[in-house]
Amino acid sequence: MKQPIELRRVRDFGQIINDSFTFFKENLKPLLKVLFIICGFFIVIGCISTISTYLNMSSFYAMDSNRFDSSKPLAYLVNVLINAFITLITQAFIHLTTLCYISVYLEKNNTTPTLAEVWGYFRYYFFRVLGSSIVVFFVLGLGFLFCIIPGIYLMPIVYLIIPIIVIENSSFGYAFNKSFRLIKDNWWVVFGVIFIMSLIISISGSIASIPLSVIGVSSKFLSLKAFKLPLIIIFSILHNMIMLAYAIPAIAISMCYFNLSEQKEGTGLLGRIDKIGKDTDDTSTLPAEEY
Repeated sequence: MKQPIELRRVRDFGQIINDSFTFFKENLKPLLKVLFIICGFFIVIGCISTISTYLNMSSFYAMDSNRFDSSKPLAYLVNVLINAFITLITQAFIHLTTLCYISVYLEKNNTTPTLAEVWGYFRYYFFRVLGSSIVVFFVLGLGFLFCIIPGIYLMPIVYLIIPIIVIENSSFGYAFNKSFRLIKDNWWVVFGVIFIMSLIISISGSIASIPLSVIGVSSKFLSLKAFKLPLIIIFSILHNMIMLAYAIPAIAISMCYFNLSEQKEGTGLLGRIDKIGKDTDDTSTLPAEEY
């Protein structure tokens, strides 16, 4: 039987990326089940909002310049803002749910969590993470306001804050200070993981967003009356389903945290040393001796 991934261990850049996808693959069914149930409402609302946005976009671009209707651009803008807000909320829910799943998985010694366990963690951390996320947003905003470079520097640091809060059950202040300690001499590794994961997710999202944009913009030049609505519905659903892949960056950031934590503190190693001798009577999990 294949052994589950050991979360608390030192990894290089390539291992962080590979183990993130491996963990996602090994936990695909239970993780997606949890994500669907906890985040499903926002995914459905997101589908409706995306359909409405691109229908308004199609009407806006199909509008005759000689018969300009000022209400259509306004309706399109309102839909874009609402859709962006719902997308942000959905991504935040997916990120927190994934971190809660990982935290329970770790607490249960690499055993698959139940929905009730993840939901309990989600409710417990929701408001703490919400408040922390607002502070992080303003910190990053101020960083990018001052010549962009400070914002880029702070980005890998603040990305570690939420995993520390959830996995260590810590306060924002503790997580903020620890993220600075962990990132020391490892900034490029975390930044590289964030960049690669963002690139992968952007490419995945474009599978649905590019066709939606083409359908919306081309309404004035192509006759798509019979197919426009079905195509927009199909690609809108696909676009919002692909957002479940945002679980992978959350896993990758957690892997960065475990890697840095092991380098600086050796928590996992100390735990394994502590277990030595405690289960010496249980030989059922030992492999058969080979000659």
